[in-house]
Amino acid sequence: MNVLDEKRSSPELRGYVKERIRKMQDVMARKGVDVTILMRPENVFYFSNFNPILISHVPYFILTRDDAFLLVHCIRHDHAVNEGAVDKVLCYGKWGATQAVAMDAMDAMRELLGGGPLTVGVEGDYASMNFLDRLKTKLQVKGYVDIAQDAVDLRLIKDPHEIKMCRISGELVDLGVTRAIEALEGGASEAQAATEGQYAMRNRWHEKYQQYEVSGFSNSETADIDTFVVWCMSNERLNYGCDCPTGYVPMPGDLTMPMSWARIAGYNVENERTVIVGHVNEERTRAYDAMLRARDNIFRMLRPGAIFEDLYFAAMKEYEDAGFGSILPGRCGHGMGLSTHEFPSVTKGNKAPLAPGMILTVEPGLMSAELGAVRNSDTVLITEDGFEFLTNSPRDKIIIKKRLNLTGPPLLEAGRSLTQAHESAIKKEL
Repeated sequence: MNVLDEKRSSPELRGYVKERIRKMQDVMARKGVDVTILMRPENVFYFSNFNPILISHVPYFILTRDDAFLLVHCIRHDHAVNEGAVDKVLCYGKWGATQAVAMDAMDAMRELLGGGPLTVGVEGDYASMNFLDRLKTKLQVKGYVDIAQDAVDLRLIKDPHEIKMCRISGELVDLGVTRAIEALEGGASEAQAATEGQYAMRNRWHEKYQQYEVSGFSNSETADIDTFVVWCMSNERLNYGCDCPTGYVPMPGDLTMPMSWARIAGYNVENERTVIVGHVNEERTRAYDAMLRARDNIFRMLRPGAIFEDLYFAAMKEYEDAGFGSILPGRCGHGMGLSTHEFPSVTKGNKAPLAPGMILTVEPGLMSAELGAVRNSDTVLITEDGFEFLTNSPRDKIIIKKRLNLTGPPLLEAGRSLTQAHESAIKKEL
């Protein structure tokens, strides 16, 4: 089989993409929009299944009432044709023998869209003033309509292809967190545990899923080529929310937290687990137990029709009852998909109902400089009559009771993993 044969979009996926385009064209008709120009990488991918990885030249997805096409620089033509899921790929710029509509993207739009006047749909939270001003010089723009939220709303309900990718991502982050916890139990530092977790995810991808890209969505200056991530932080740094692992080795009395993200074919899932090292103080114990109860309250309510705000209040009640009312989080979950943090949030004021096909995290956490943090995060899919866990790491209290005094970083001893070293050390003890 040719390499490209593995990466080309299936007829099934192309059908899903066509349906996404149709729904956006329905939005345009309702709002009186003649043409929509999308630039946000996640949205371009959603309507085309094309991720250039490095956006040295901006790709555009353009919809009219009865047509749609991907406009890319000539250097991206073959990539877009081979791996995208749209019928029409047109080009601007100059690269090799590829035919272009025009050298400049704006000139290409003028050639393709003709005269006006046009009402143009744009992503109001992404399109720059420079882009809008330049567009007015090339097209007869009658007015702009912000369609950013409409794109977000369309992405809320995942189709079967998206759900399949998120299930695979869930398998990988489970593995990443599991291996990181094993490493910590074996005496690893935060950085060693993170490395071991990422190594395990990459091996699983190599064994089972290498036909799927693991790249993220980048910008003109940075390429997000590898999205297999395991982080680990401890104690007061957990209050930061996110930070890089260090060489610190968690000690008895500590809270430490492996966190994992993985993106398969564009779709991202997360898993987080707070780990108790030995015995922690009364405040940390009380906070951890309240966190588990808060999660259980949400799980009992997860079904179509449940209100996001109600989930938040159900979780916060446990924290207030446990004496943590002064450090309540602003949210205790968020959407997942093409972005690591998507709309909607599980927060006060969000009175929207859950619906089948939504994918979100359940992560009621507490953070403070004194406490550190307690936060377990599972990604879930809302089904027709309830929900499905996409992540399946242990959901009860995780305590590292035995720590082996292993030395040296994992993965640097002739490819020997820390998990193998851990097993070997146990055998020697026995």
